[in-house]
Amino acid sequence: MKRRALLQGSSVAFVLAAPGLVGPVFAQPALSTADWNRAGFEAKTAAEAIRHLGSGSVVASRDILIEMQDVIENGARTRIEVTSRIPNTQALSIVTDRNPYPLAATFHFANGAEPYVSTLIKVAESGTIRVIVSADGRLHAATRDVKTTIGGCG
Repeated sequence: MKRRALLQGSSVAFVLAAPGLVGPVFAQPALSTADWNRAGFEAKTAAEAIRHLGSGSVVASRDILIEMQDVIENGARTRIEVTSRIPNTQALSIVTDRNPYPLAATFHFANGAEPYVSTLIKVAESGTIRVIVSADGRLHAATRDVKTTIGGCG
């Protein structure tokens, strides 16, 4: 009986979400799939992934705080917490140098949002974790070297 109610509710939601029936609330998502950085996530090297994050050079910053273990026992699920103290942070990306696809995640922040992220990433091998912050058209970076005993991408 619950399954039937769920299916009926889903059908109503689909009909309401159809373009032109509801209006601009459903028609204009905050971030569409066209905005997705496909080239960055398909990049095979860290340098290539960073190049797809924005133009210009990357400046090292002490205003990006990375919290994670120095020695990772199992790279399949590694907790990382990142805080940016750079004013007007608009996006924050995590790049793992030794992963087959180095760009692990990108988070976008609306005006006034606190640029803090806590997430799980995969870390294939020991290497460098880079956090790239985009603010006011410039890229800022911080790095953290980690040692992985069991890789997460194999």
